[in-house]
Amino acid sequence: MKQVLYWVLTLSFLISSCKTAPVRREINSTDQIQYLNPENKFIKAHMKDGSVFILNFWFTDDVHNNLSGYGELLNIQRRVVERRVRTSNRDELVEPFTFPFDEVALVETNDQGNSLGGGLVFTSGLIGGVALLCLFSPKTCFGSCPTFYAETNDTLRILAEGFSTSILPSLEINDIDMLYEAKYKKDFQLTLTNEALETHSIRYANILCFEKEEHQKVFATSEGDFYVTENSRLPNNCKSLEGDCLEEVKFLDHKEYFSESDSDNLHSKEDLILDFDIEKAGNFGLVLGKRQTMMTTFILYQGLAYMGKSVSYFLAQYELGNLEKKSGILELLGGVEIYFQNRNLEWIYAGEVNEPGPIATDFNMVKIDNVPQGNLKIKLVMNKGLWRIDYLTLVDIEKQVNPTVVGPYSAENIFGKEKEPLAKLLDPEDFLVTYPGEKFLINYQLPFEHAELFLDSKGFYLEWIREDWIKEQNFRKLNQMVKNPTTYLKKIAKEYKKVEPVMEEAFWNSRYVY
Repeated sequence: MKQVLYWVLTLSFLISSCKTAPVRREINSTDQIQYLNPENKFIKAHMKDGSVFILNFWFTDDVHNNLSGYGELLNIQRRVVERRVRTSNRDELVEPFTFPFDEVALVETNDQGNSLGGGLVFTSGLIGGVALLCLFSPKTCFGSCPTFYAETNDTLRILAEGFSTSILPSLEINDIDMLYEAKYKKDFQLTLTNEALETHSIRYANILCFEKEEHQKVFATSEGDFYVTENSRLPNNCKSLEGDCLEEVKFLDHKEYFSESDSDNLHSKEDLILDFDIEKAGNFGLVLGKRQTMMTTFILYQGLAYMGKSVSYFLAQYELGNLEKKSGILELLGGVEIYFQNRNLEWIYAGEVNEPGPIATDFNMVKIDNVPQGNLKIKLVMNKGLWRIDYLTLVDIEKQVNPTVVGPYSAENIFGKEKEPLAKLLDPEDFLVTYPGEKFLINYQLPFEHAELFLDSKGFYLEWIREDWIKEQNFRKLNQMVKNPTTYLKKIAKEYKKVEPVMEEAFWNSRYVY
C-alpha cells in the first residue's frame, strides 16, 4: 500500500468548549462545492499543472462545470504570479479567475458547511474526561470511513466499514466485508452513516449473496475467493504471552483478546498458539474474526500532524502522481500471519490476513490443505498491541462458490442532503455523497431462503483537515517515519503508551451522530 495513503488515512475530532476547532476539507466536484457558503470563506484550488488558486470570493457555474473567483494565483514554487481583486467600482471591474473543474486536482476550503446546520456544534457523547482527553490528544478521537449497520439477533450493530484506505479519488477501490452477524431476511436493510468529519463518495453498495444450507457458512480468503464451509471447531487451547486466551477467542461475543503494546518498541511481535482435534484428514480453513486496535490510528494521525500546513500539498501531489510510491511503516507492522506445524514439528507458513480498520470486526479465512488426522497446532504471529482477536475457529472446506450480486431497490434519506440516494447508487458514473451526521436506509430484496451475505462497497472519502493538527508540523520526524520506520516505532512507543489505555473508549465516544 502506498505510504502517503497511510499518512492521511483517517483524522480525528478535536473538541474545545463543546465546539469544533476550525476545519479545512477537501472536495472534488461542483456537487460538493454547491453546499459551501461562498461568503467569507476561502477556497484553495490545487490545479493539475501544479499551480494553486487561493480565492476569497468565488462562485460556481454548474452548467459549464467552472469555478470562478477573486484572489491569488500561485505558481509551482508557491510565489504569487497574479492577483485579481473584486471591486464594487463599475469603472474598475476586474474579470475573475475562471477555470474548468476538470483541471482541478483537489479543492480545500475552511467552510464547515451548512450541511451541518451552520455550526458543527458537537452534542453527542463527548463530554467530561473524554472531551478533555480529545483536547489534550486529538489522536484518540474518532475518524471513520462509511459505516454500515445491520440488524442482528439483539441489536442494530456496525458490521462493516467501507473502503477504509480510499482517501483520494485516485485511490477509489471496492471493499468486501462479511456481514457475519446480520439477521437474515429476504427484505434486507442496511443503515449507512457518516460519523466523522469527512465527505464520503459512495459509487455503489451491493450485497453479495451466497446460497447455502442453514448449517453452512461461507467465508472469504484474503485473495478474494469464497468457500462454503461446515463443521466449525473450537480450539482446545489458546496460549499467548498474556497466558490463556481461550475464553476470549472461542465465541464471537465481542470479548476480544488483545495485548498491550511494548513500551520500548511498537514493532514487537507476539504469538498465539492453538491446537485442534482433526477427526478425518482433509482441507481446512482457519477463520479469524478480528479488528485493529488504535495503534495504526494513532500512527496515521501522527503522520498527518507532522505534515502540518502542507497536508493539502501532499494530497494534491499524490493525486497528481508526483510523489514516490513506496511501502512503509504499516507494512512493517504487518497483519496476522498464520503457520501450522507439520509432522516434523516445523512451522509452515499458510497465509496472512491484514484488513485495516478499528471499527467493525472483519472475517477472513486462511486455507490449510492436506491436513492429516490427529492434532493440528496453529500459530498466529502478529504485532504486539495491534490486533483485537474475537473469534478463531477451524472449518471444513466444502467447495468454492461465486456470489449473486444484489443491488438496492430503494434508499431512504433519514438525515442528509441527497434527495435521490437510490439513483446515485445505481448510476455507475455517479456517487452518493454524504456529510458528517448523515444517515440513509438502503433496502435489498434477497433471492434465497438461506444465504451468506457480504457487503461490496466502492468509493472514496476526503478528510476535513483540522487546524489544530498543524501545530505539530515536523518534517524531520515525518522523514524518519517514512525512511527509517524501524527506528521511529521505537521512538514513538512511549508517547503512544500515554494514551493507549483510553484510546478505545475515547474513539467510540467521539462519533459525530444525530
